[in-house]
Amino acid sequence: MELRAYWTIIWRRFWLVVLVVGVVGLYVGYQYYHLRKTPGALTAYRSDITIQIGLVASPNGTDSSADNVAVSESLADAMVMGPILTSKEFDTQISRQVGVDTNQNSSGADLGDWTNAGTIGSALTAVRTDNLVTVSVTWSSAAGAKAVATAFGEVSSRQICSYLDYVVSKEASCSAGANSTQPAVSAQVISYASDPVPAPGLSASKQTLLFILLAVALLVGIAMAFLVDYLDDRIHSRDDAVHLLQLPVYGEVPRAPAVGRTKAKSSTA
Repeated sequence: MELRAYWTIIWRRFWLVVLVVGVVGLYVGYQYYHLRKTPGALTAYRSDITIQIGLVASPNGTDSSADNVAVSESLADAMVMGPILTSKEFDTQISRQVGVDTNQNSSGADLGDWTNAGTIGSALTAVRTDNLVTVSVTWSSAAGAKAVATAFGEVSSRQICSYLDYVVSKEASCSAGANSTQPAVSAQVISYASDPVPAPGLSASKQTLLFILLAVALLVGIAMAFLVDYLDDRIHSRDDAVHLLQLPVYGEVPRAPAVGRTKAKSSTA
């Protein structure tokens, strides 16, 4: 009986539920359409590359190998945790390298928005094991993911000292010269860019949030229906009258039929 009463209230205020869900549904539909039209938002491709960060001992240096190992791990940690991967300068270098590689290969494949340094920065994530750094590139196209990962390895192996030298010394360089007393910062590609594999897009989690928002809208609409019905003091049924007056019902006046329906019955007779 209680479930029937609840359903009666929801059905009576069904327009309110439809209104709330409809408004939120329009917003969810627009956002979902926008995600579908954005390359790499829902479905993307990932390519991984691993580099080894270390120090090249200088001829005049007195540093020990144990010190070099500790500093190399600190350098790798700075590469992963620091702002290097998202810095405009570093990402611009990767973008330029992708352009150079594209001109040399002339494959004509879809590389996505590789000219945008901000897009490259948001596509890079990294983890480290000791002094090994594995960078994952999540990109809108398979060819673009591998191209950006390859360019990352090339830029790192040539110019890593420009971004990590502050960890060791301001005098650190990319090569250990004869007169240098500081070790050189270096990066070596250990595992080249892997073949791209499908991966969730950068906004895949937003799709789940949109569906959750739609479910919340349904619950809010039902709650508003019960609230409006609670605030409504009109009598809608015999049960409402019995509950309000605490008196039995001995008879009911039937609802008058519609005018058109009455004429139709008369003509049939």
